[in-house]
Amino acid sequence: MRQSPPIPSPEKAASPSHGSNGGSREAADAIAALEDAWTACADLFDTWSATRRASITTLEAELLFCLLGGFGVAYEHNRSAAEVLDPLKPFEPSRSDEELGAILFTELERPQFEPRRSDGALRRYRFPRRKAELIVSARQWLRQRPRLISSFAAAATGADRRAIMCTCPGVGPKTASWLLRNIGLGNDVAIIDTHLIRALRSAGRVNELKLPRDYALAESAFLAWCRELDASPAAFDLFVWEWQRGGLRVP
Repeated sequence: MRQSPPIPSPEKAASPSHGSNGGSREAADAIAALEDAWTACADLFDTWSATRRASITTLEAELLFCLLGGFGVAYEHNRSAAEVLDPLKPFEPSRSDEELGAILFTELERPQFEPRRSDGALRRYRFPRRKAELIVSARQWLRQRPRLISSFAAAATGADRRAIMCTCPGVGPKTASWLLRNIGLGNDVAIIDTHLIRALRSAGRVNELKLPRDYALAESAFLAWCRELDASPAAFDLFVWEWQRGGLRVP
């Protein structure tokens, strides 16, 4: 899952300011502050990125998290569901597809997930039937590829690994890039979602984009930005995500 390295104890929170015009002074100041903060935090995020290791265990955990996510699903909600379902070992072959689907649906329908509602009640998961079906289909896909990690290792580029991963049900370019980044095999691809699009627009590096049509264009712009900063794309992506969430604190 998309996790951050521990951030040093802060003096104050650093939060971006966004204007409607990517070329505005406000947006330029925000991007300058972001790049300055990256310089201060780069070693920490690079260290986190370097610890990622590919194995079938980590791949299954990341795939579960990614399949539970998606548009309209908050990170905290996503993480809460993954923590409930992971102990069930949904990718193991011991259950039939029907049995696994029923168990997953029952768990996802149960009100047991963060973040709590305003009245303190826990939530049911969004789209429980669809998510259960996707996980069952992904298990079938994995069982047909017992040498998947070896296939990734043999692929020449992250884009080639992503093409393999995109054949899994429920996985598109963003999800595949996210998963590969988190198992240490996606340092030359980008996880193009709202936080990166916002940052790229503020930096004046892209205009209006429509995903998934313009995924390659946005990815190219982000990777060029990383090269200019001499930044690892995996580490810089995670940094920008934390910055956009307001979760990053710097002295």
